Amino acid sequence: MRTILFDVGNTLFHVDYAFIVGVLAEHGHAVEPDALRVAEYVAKAAVDRALTANGALDVGLWRDDAARRPSYFATVLEAVGVPAASAACIVDVLQEHNRARCLWRVMEPDTPAVLDALRARGLALGVVSNADGRVEADLVRAGLRGRFATVVDSHVVGVEKPDPAIFHLALAHMDAEPATTLYVGDVFSIDVLGARSAGLAAVLLDPLGDYPGADGCPRIRRLAELLFTPAGTTNRRRP
Repeated sequence: MRTILFDVGNTLFHVDYAFIVGVLAEHGHAVEPDALRVAEYVAKAAVDRALTANGALDVGLWRDDAARRPSYFATVLEAVGVPAASAACIVDVLQEHNRARCLWRVMEPDTPAVLDALRARGLALGVVSNADGRVEADLVRAGLRGRFATVVDSHVVGVEKPDPAIFHLALAHMDAEPATTLYVGDVFSIDVLGARSAGLAAVLLDPLGDYPGADGCPRIRRLAELLFTPAGTTNRRRP
């Protein structure tokens, strides 16, 4: 591998579960952060089923009553036992907060060091994210932007994963080839299958080791595991 592209949400930056737990408590629902982590797998499985059945990304993050699309966060709340009537209000609160300050804002402490180690091995790094136009600013704020040769935000470029076109945009910006590029993300149907459709190899970030399905897909629990796999090496000739 010569190039590694990264997802952002739940890959470089993770959901602030502690904040969500606080919101739930304010609405009378006591839920542990670990329960939310497990519940996210339920929501990811719903995304995978929808894409498999419809061939389109037919699950929204938030409530979408007009389009009647399933809501990712409503699925998470249902999985931890929050009644639908309460969940609707809580999802609205989370959405409003996300508008002000992105909910995906928790970075593992070793993430900068992992990225630095990969670059020191001769690998070029980039970002491809389904986002809302704020990814680049979020990376700057976290001190990560300078580690990436390109940042492709779906809101900015007008195309989103799993469409192979968004991966090809990043490769073009980096003068990279699909055959020597790895993509790292956390949702099988969007990240892994999307990357594969663009000719890239892919690895699934599966923190709890409990992702449903995704048979035969290489998995890691933490980004640091990239340093101990063939993906974390470069095939460039050295003098």
